[in-house]
Amino acid sequence: MEILNKQYDFTPHSGQLLISEPFLSDPNFRKTVILLCEHEFHGSVGFVLNRLLSTTTSDIIPGLLDHEFPIFYGGPVEQNTLHFIHRCGSLIEDSFPIGKNVFWGGNIEVINELISKGQANIHDFKFFIGYSGWASGQLNVEIDQKAWWLTNLSENLVFMDDLEEMWPQAVRNLGQDFAYLADSPEDYHWN
Repeated sequence: MEILNKQYDFTPHSGQLLISEPFLSDPNFRKTVILLCEHEFHGSVGFVLNRLLSTTTSDIIPGLLDHEFPIFYGGPVEQNTLHFIHRCGSLIEDSFPIGKNVFWGGNIEVINELISKGQANIHDFKFFIGYSGWASGQLNVEIDQKAWWLTNLSENLVFMDDLEEMWPQAVRNLGQDFAYLADSPEDYHWN
């Protein structure tokens, strides 16, 4: 088991993962893992990593990409926007570094060329409709209220294929004090 942080850190910053506590009642974020891409004075932005939608990039932006990528629910804010993260770094102009080997956005039009030249593959990308957003100070309050746990970014977790296992694995990665919660039931009354 990969332990991502030995000491629990309550201070959010870009490049961390937010893990919802097991019994968070908001259906938008129940048992989710969120990549925190921006945490500034004016607010925070992130993407839900483990909520797959039934649509693809071909449905949203037909003809732009040569490959059909699955679309994830990024969050409840601005559901009319498309975002992507990737592992291609400076190969995608105007991308923003989030953490080790994880980048946000950039010139979407170079994706076809990178894949056709073998410089990237379809598993190096994740696309999102909408995003998760917090106003200034809001995320800190939610963390203080224990709605979210924070951990360091893990490229393997961010691009993990097994979405059902992502949240439990993220919880286990927090260490022994949290690991028993990874198998918590959907309804805490069942316990």
